[in-house]
Amino acid sequence: MIETAAFDLYSFGPDRLVPGAPLVVYIEGDGYSWISRDRISDDPTPRRPLALELAVTDPRPNVVYLARPCQYVRDGSRRNCQPAYWDTAGYAPEVIAAFDAAIGLLVRRAAASQVFYVGYSGGGAVAALVAARRQDSAGLITVAGVLDHGAWTRLDGLEPLRYSLEPADEVTRLLSVPQRHLSGGRDRTVPSAVARAFAARYPEGRRPQIEVLADYDHECCWAERWRELISRPLTLPGEP
Repeated sequence: MIETAAFDLYSFGPDRLVPGAPLVVYIEGDGYSWISRDRISDDPTPRRPLALELAVTDPRPNVVYLARPCQYVRDGSRRNCQPAYWDTAGYAPEVIAAFDAAIGLLVRRAAASQVFYVGYSGGGAVAALVAARRQDSAGLITVAGVLDHGAWTRLDGLEPLRYSLEPADEVTRLLSVPQRHLSGGRDRTVPSAVARAFAARYPEGRRPQIEVLADYDHECCWAERWRELISRPLTLPGEP
């Protein structure tokens, strides 16, 4: 557990980080945030932690998994665990500040000069927002990422995330970060149109890579092919 000013964030990773090697941070999705369309959960811990499944298959040395606020926490660690933090305030400034602080701590432990981010679903929004704020961001991959939550809520008829920061507003600060955004062609939870709306905010010729895997949905079959999917290097648009 990593304690930050606002939240205690559950983490999983190696007992010892390799000094100087890049830090690779996996950020979980929104989890079990709603029991039904009109009833919010009192515990957002995911039933299937897909970001964790991806993290444990990543062969790089300094891979660390971070859960979202109030996931996997009990009793005294449930500081500030209001349902808004897995709903309209899921990407609020204090949430992003907590992840920034946790990643800063991990960077110091690893003496790392580069941070790579992998975010799943709502964790993609968090990853993009944190990457935009740090000078050591070296790469960003999202899987079914909520990269433009305005587009996402309109597509799905959801309440706007009025207390959350918008990743699609961070284009200027993300232009120098190599990115790849993966979507499932059968994903009805976060359709590929959300990633495309995000990319459309970028100047022509500098848009990040969007890759749609036709037979994938929101959960299938990312873990099974993850090593293959991350084997290609990240590059900026126009680079070889």
